[in-house]
Amino acid sequence: MHFHLTQHQRIELSLLTRLGYSQRSVALVLGVSPSTVCRELARNQKPNGTYHATAARMLTTARRLTANQRLRKLLGNTNLEQLVEARLRLHWSPEQIAGRLRREGVALRVCAQTIYDWVYRFRNDLRQYLRSRKQRYRRTRNSTLRKQKREAVLALRRIDQRPPGVEQRKRYGHWEGDTMVSRQNLARIGTLVERKSGYLRAFLLPNGESTGFARASAQVLESIPSTYLRTLTLDNGTEMQSFELLERLTPLRVFFAYPYHSWERGTNENTNGLLRQYFPKKSSLAVGQAQLDLAVQLLNTRPRKRLGYRTPAEVFEAKW
Repeated sequence: MHFHLTQHQRIELSLLTRLGYSQRSVALVLGVSPSTVCRELARNQKPNGTYHATAARMLTTARRLTANQRLRKLLGNTNLEQLVEARLRLHWSPEQIAGRLRREGVALRVCAQTIYDWVYRFRNDLRQYLRSRKQRYRRTRNSTLRKQKREAVLALRRIDQRPPGVEQRKRYGHWEGDTMVSRQNLARIGTLVERKSGYLRAFLLPNGESTGFARASAQVLESIPSTYLRTLTLDNGTEMQSFELLERLTPLRVFFAYPYHSWERGTNENTNGLLRQYFPKKSSLAVGQAQLDLAVQLLNTRPRKRLGYRTPAEVFEAKW
């Protein structure tokens, strides 16, 4: 939570900084946190680095008036409010909503910060649709002899042996894959994400057998032209062991990230996080394929900043 200084505190801050007190010492005198002092100086110092209480108050007042003007633009337009609310309920981020409005050429637009302000000040009921930024967990696996043997096989298929250009997302057709596991391993969902567009395909895995992942992957990719099936990068889970079967069933060439290097499949990890908005971690993944397909459709039609606020479906499906 951010705390604003009173005008009396600003006067004290001005005097103490002129006397050469450190920010931490000033914070102790004012009874606030050092971050509050740091933020106040960063926002309200003059270009020459000096701080004056009166000028700081004027700058703060001007920012608040500007913010209120932006909010009135949203609060005074029922149609725009309804549009923003509808897209928030689809789990679009405020930045995605604002960017898409610009791309669609809507006459009356709002910025992402205005949407955040509107939600936090007037629509607490919509906070649940803002994506949580909790720290992600990392899976751990026991070191076993079987794992060591598997590592020897996978050493010939490591991620750094992929064709040039995969990392830079220069061409379509390079995919990342993973499985999402429910509590007590009762159900699994397989995910495949195209790196350049973020386009998602997902399928149910009733068990963890490796052949199940390979066959299901081949089935959901069947409708995609072979031109856009170049490589697939997987993690090191046991369900990925039948990669040779997958290569026989599809044009894909399979590679593997290094153990515990989830960032090497960042596109897939991020997309799984988005999919978790519809299937939270503590919930069961024992859902129907129709329910999963709906979530996939919602993600494929959600605009992305890196795509110029086009959707993955618009970018990738247009290719074929």
